[in-house]
Amino acid sequence: MVWEAWQIWIAVGLGLMVLEVFVPGFVLACLGLGSLGGAVAAALNVSFEMQLVVSALTALLAFVFLRPFALKMGFSGNERLSGVDALLGRECIITQAFDPSSGMGRCKVDGDDWRAELLVREEASRATSGKIAVINKVESNTLIVSLKPSST
Repeated sequence: MVWEAWQIWIAVGLGLMVLEVFVPGFVLACLGLGSLGGAVAAALNVSFEMQLVVSALTALLAFVFLRPFALKMGFSGNERLSGVDALLGRECIITQAFDPSSGMGRCKVDGDDWRAELLVREEASRATSGKIAVINKVESNTLIVSLKPSST
């Protein structure tokens, strides 16, 4: 079997799109779409140089217009956080009242009891056991928390 130019362009385009599964960033898919543009040009019996130009322009248009949209849809920034980053902004329950002089107490989050420090020490008198606090940051093994406004 002898392959025609448009069939080769389509085979290359489909191959690039399949390879996109293994490479993040929607780069190979844009090149695959460019190859499909080259296939259309080949089917119209234009010269090989013009097929390359059409392929390049189609890929460029895909990079400029389609790739940002695809990245926004596929990589929305909602990746799972892990470790300390997963604690930021979470709520925790105060298990030991905060000492007004040091601003230190204890909080429980996900079943783990953590050493905690109040962001605003003046809240220590209201930061009693059972109230809810919000984790602002983590320094070493200490949660830096503030009282949840509705728990006052």
